[in-house]
Amino acid sequence: MTNAFKTAALFYAAVLSCGTAYAAKTVPGWPLYLAMGAVGGPNITPPTINSRGQDDDFGGRPVDVVFKYAGANGNGDPGMIDPPTNATRMTGDINILSGLNGHAMRVAIVEYTAQMSGGFALADFSNSPDADPASGGTYLMARHFISLAADTIALNDMPVAYDGGSYYGTQILNPDLMGAIQQGGFIGNVDGALPTGAVNQAVDQALCFLTATRSYFNTSNPNGLQSAPYLDKNYTGTPVSILEQLLADTYPVWSINSAQDPYWNTATDNRIGGTGGSYAQVGQWFNACVAHPKYNRRLYRRPDFPAGFEGWVQANNWLIRTFSPVGQVTFGWQDNMWAVGSGFWLHADLTRAEIASTYSRPLSDWLKKNAPSAVKGADYFVFDRYETDDSAAPGQAALYNARAWDNYLTAVGQVSARFDGAPIMLWQIPGSHIPYKGEADPEYYNDTPGLYVFSTAPDYFFGDRKLKPDLSNIVAGSGSTTNAAVGNYAMDCNAYRCAAGSTYRQYLTSNGFDWGRNNRTLASAAAHAHVFAILWGGGNTTNVIKNFSNTDDHGWLAAKIVDYYRNPVAIPTN
Repeated sequence: MTNAFKTAALFYAAVLSCGTAYAAKTVPGWPLYLAMGAVGGPNITPPTINSRGQDDDFGGRPVDVVFKYAGANGNGDPGMIDPPTNATRMTGDINILSGLNGHAMRVAIVEYTAQMSGGFALADFSNSPDADPASGGTYLMARHFISLAADTIALNDMPVAYDGGSYYGTQILNPDLMGAIQQGGFIGNVDGALPTGAVNQAVDQALCFLTATRSYFNTSNPNGLQSAPYLDKNYTGTPVSILEQLLADTYPVWSINSAQDPYWNTATDNRIGGTGGSYAQVGQWFNACVAHPKYNRRLYRRPDFPAGFEGWVQANNWLIRTFSPVGQVTFGWQDNMWAVGSGFWLHADLTRAEIASTYSRPLSDWLKKNAPSAVKGADYFVFDRYETDDSAAPGQAALYNARAWDNYLTAVGQVSARFDGAPIMLWQIPGSHIPYKGEADPEYYNDTPGLYVFSTAPDYFFGDRKLKPDLSNIVAGSGSTTNAAVGNYAMDCNAYRCAAGSTYRQYLTSNGFDWGRNNRTLASAAAHAHVFAILWGGGNTTNVIKNFSNTDDHGWLAAKIVDYYRNPVAIPTN
């Protein structure tokens, strides 16, 4: 265990000794300091302390949580019951990494039970026997509920084990959904798609599938072995339990994650080979539950969920809590900074009262009216920024200066305050940093010298001593793109509310913020915005490690987090 990790561990133990005084802003099972996280995913081979290039290669680069989108395609896989293999495989990786790093870690699964990241759509709220024109699947709502609960069960059954403790995973629910509904004024459409009884029917079908004890005799031998522990063996239990038993017997996960597996496959309607094929075993069990949704109604007392969006939200919450009690698997719903129209409001000079009237009050009022259980029924609430490095999307309000981040933290803190101090997670925060002249290993766009990837969030939260207070050493290139010009980039000051003719360097220094030092913004985030965790990166956004299609910062952010753990920010009391 390195000195940094020992210091963090001692700090954590000291905070625990303070008892329940810190409970107001904490999330069960999470650190009592402001946690750090990153995007990852199951490795093909186990991680080592020095392995690099795989999705969970966090050896020597510790974080408190690693997140991954659920399912085969990361969009909720409408029409498919997804096996919880991302959760089970990542738990295996994180068990290894916690020991390697001397640092307790958790798994986070991002769930879509309804998805509007690609635009307005109602299909995920349907539970029809008719094939959905887009996905080809049937009974989409019930299948989504099963996929969600299967992940919950897997995370609950197999928490990460480290130093005698159990570290349960977490679930982040439905990114962009509430933001898109509010932004587009679609709540009437969504309520209309969820008539009385629709959610109850889908939950009943899910409970029938998930809770009945079943029997499965496995004759499948995907690897063609002469003998295997799982071959010609009878398994009993619930569907998720049988899957866990198969995997424990070394049944190949690649088969489960294919369209061909006879037990639990990944294909529309869980038909082997797709439309027209025979049903995998889970597809057969689901079909029986559609026809006769039987389960132990004394043990599983399903509420009468009301019609409309709020009833559907309640059902998601109830399924998670049914399969993992309070204090174990945690979860939170997500919302967007652009839900009120666009994200450009963040770039104005605003008072706290103006931030409340522009964003925090309209968002909170919308939630209280249309989906109060998304906050009050969850363990925390989630805000992202916009899943891209700043330099990649200037037209999407992504060029943040300190004023924008100040507004952001004020806004999410105000939303938290309107919900009794709900803990706030900042998620998919871009991890690239401000490039400076003479940097040994700058982060290049497409690995092309002279083209830089950059963002401001890590500099805002951690500071960078290599930057001069006036940013006189920021990279200042030529050309019209953010990546080439960097400090010389000509700002659109109508959108970003800056003095006409401002360059990016002038925009960043316009309010006197010193990017070269620690401005105690992390402490402010925890104390005033009720932030308990920051999760960095995304599939195309700079992360703590190089994985997926994100660019390589050569360990810059990882080093900042290691240094942060030497003196982490405590979660304060009310």
